[in-house]
Amino acid sequence: MLKNHEKFIFLFVVIGAIFFARLVYPNLSGVPAVAKNDPPQTADAQASTEPPTLVLPQTSVGDTATGAMVSAENAVTSTITNPSPSTTLINSVFSKTETTPLPIFTNESYMVADLTTGAVLAGSNDASRWPTASLTKLMTATLVLDQLTPTTTITITPQMFAADPTEQTLVIGGTYTVEDLLHLLLMPSSNVAAQAMADYIGQAQFMNEMNARATAWGMTDTYFADPSGISAANESTANDLLILAQHVYADYPEILALTDTPATTITELNSGKKIAVKSINVFAGESAFIGGKTGNTPQAGGNLLSIFDYEGHPVFITILGAPALPFEDTSALFLWFRTDYK
Repeated sequence: MLKNHEKFIFLFVVIGAIFFARLVYPNLSGVPAVAKNDPPQTADAQASTEPPTLVLPQTSVGDTATGAMVSAENAVTSTITNPSPSTTLINSVFSKTETTPLPIFTNESYMVADLTTGAVLAGSNDASRWPTASLTKLMTATLVLDQLTPTTTITITPQMFAADPTEQTLVIGGTYTVEDLLHLLLMPSSNVAAQAMADYIGQAQFMNEMNARATAWGMTDTYFADPSGISAANESTANDLLILAQHVYADYPEILALTDTPATTITELNSGKKIAVKSINVFAGESAFIGGKTGNTPQAGGNLLSIFDYEGHPVFITILGAPALPFEDTSALFLWFRTDYK
């Protein structure tokens, strides 16, 4: 039999042995141990234990998506800044916000464009050549302003009057300033005024310079046969007329100012007689109208080139070949534009 103190010593040894074994073999109890220096499990580590169909390698997917988006952005930028020869993308200051149907026209050629950038917002038959009629006078006015002073005086001859024997304002033998003749050219659209200024410079020279300027400006489908547009041989397209309007807007604001004038007076210098002159353009004087030109001959039908202001930016609208002067059609296109673009 063990004595009491021997039992105590034996019990102490057994307890010590068990404690030592627990330290050396921690998993003997079946309870998982957590090492003090292990970091806490992250969400990525937890996700790695999920079924494969639910586990996505976040880093790889992120890199792939980013790379695709960067490539797409670079492709768009490259297309805009370095267009291919067959495709030219032009940005517009206007953004399309609605999808209102366009007005329906029969056989007309028309165009709505951002005048500043040349971006075409709507168009039909805009590359078709068509008699320009008195839209020709816009180009005539640019040459006159470059070569004659407003105070230059011109006397009307029978040869000049032959351009339009029905002329109601000018008279043979009457003398007028170029400034007054420009008013007549662009407001009531006087053919005699056009012929008078061209003849003063020299008819052949004047026509050569009109066509040379069209070529220099890139109006490749345009030809001018006379300074007034009475001949059906005067031809252009909506595309070329956009170019003409851009040059007039940028370099000849006085032309647009004259076409926006509803009424004025001119003076026949020999007699001092004052003559009232009114514009035949119903848009003249309207707040949104910047300027433009009417044109109407039996061969051309009704032509109208207009530039309107929309929130500080110019909008170009032209219609060629309408049954009559297309003021209502132009208004409909401008309304469509204001509805669909901001």
